[in-house]
Amino acid sequence: MCIRDRDRSAYYPTSGGQAHDIGTIEIEGEVYNVSSCEKVGKCVLHILDRPLPNPDNSFYVGKKVVGQIDEGRRRQLRCHHTATHIVFAACRKVLGPHVWQNGAKKTTDQAHLDITHFTSLSKQEEKEIENEANKIILSAKQIHKSFMDKAQAEKDYGFRLYQGGIVPGNELRVVNIVDTDVEACCGTHCDNTSEVGWVKMLRTNRIQDGVVRLYFVAGERTIEKLNYERDILNDVCDMWSISAGEIVQTASRFFQDVKKLSSQTSKQEQKILSLEMKYVIDGKMKLVYLRSSQKNPTLYFSFLAAYAEGLKANQKGAIYIGQNFVFGQLGDPSLIDLEKLKKVLQEDNEKVDIKTRNNVAFQDEKKKTTKVDKILQFSFTGNVVFEKLAKCLAEQSYEAVSYTHLT
Repeated sequence: MCIRDRDRSAYYPTSGGQAHDIGTIEIEGEVYNVSSCEKVGKCVLHILDRPLPNPDNSFYVGKKVVGQIDEGRRRQLRCHHTATHIVFAACRKVLGPHVWQNGAKKTTDQAHLDITHFTSLSKQEEKEIENEANKIILSAKQIHKSFMDKAQAEKDYGFRLYQGGIVPGNELRVVNIVDTDVEACCGTHCDNTSEVGWVKMLRTNRIQDGVVRLYFVAGERTIEKLNYERDILNDVCDMWSISAGEIVQTASRFFQDVKKLSSQTSKQEQKILSLEMKYVIDGKMKLVYLRSSQKNPTLYFSFLAAYAEGLKANQKGAIYIGQNFVFGQLGDPSLIDLEKLKKVLQEDNEKVDIKTRNNVAFQDEKKKTTKVDKILQFSFTGNVVFEKLAKCLAEQSYEAVSYTHLT
């Protein structure tokens, strides 16, 4: 249900990138929740949580109502809207006068500002903008809000008034942060920059050529963000039994250790693959399948081609079955019926795309490139049920190889 106020309302409707007010309205002794507020033409629509009891809407025309706005929500939106003006002024000071507003949005969770700028922002520039914005806040500048004749406002302040776009009509509501920023704006604003509290930059990204978006929080949301980051730091310090000043050094050491371990693991995986291929090529089994512990087929894409010559010379094939992939390399394309394999995979996948190639190339330790053709290498990524594929391959004379065979 919605009610309409013809010419004025204490509730701010969604407008100018700022989210609407919510609250309550008392009508005929009954209290209703206002869940949304919209402006249609010159009218303000208040969206209620339930219908009015009298189906005759004319009954309510001219009735006195009492509204109560959610002050906490209004305060947060007011902080975010004022912070948007402040961050914009900071951007112009840090980045240069070419910066122009290209859009903005203010909700209770966060705000963002789009500016014209020729490149993405560096971390240093983000820090400088945040610091400059907070200097403006700490300087406790007065914020004047008044209605002015459009021609006079343009004469006094120029077209920088229209950061949010051209405003229709002959009268403007001008928001003037003393010696900082002047814009034509109808949103809710603080009376002094100090009321914003603090601005915390969240992140920035380039959303299109020549436009950068800055995400930030202000007011109580900043307190929440700072507390969240402090909790993370405390958890890391407790986990590693270090002080905050040692985090970077410790994390760097951990990273180097992980890189070293990852390199060693990769070499071991390659060695295991080499042993498996040696077993297949030199052993009695002609066609085999193996259950893979790899999370993806990258290992096989990278290194299995080196054994194509041996598989081709001995007319053998090996197929690896992972949790979400199948990867095979056969010395001859006739060693498998891929259509049968595809039918099994279609039982658990809407679309089955088995990628194939009949030639591979690899480099030996001396960087010499060898090409092998008339073989079959195939791969599939998707839902894989090992038991179903094992049965299908067994019907095509493939045998299972376990690690007990390799020891």
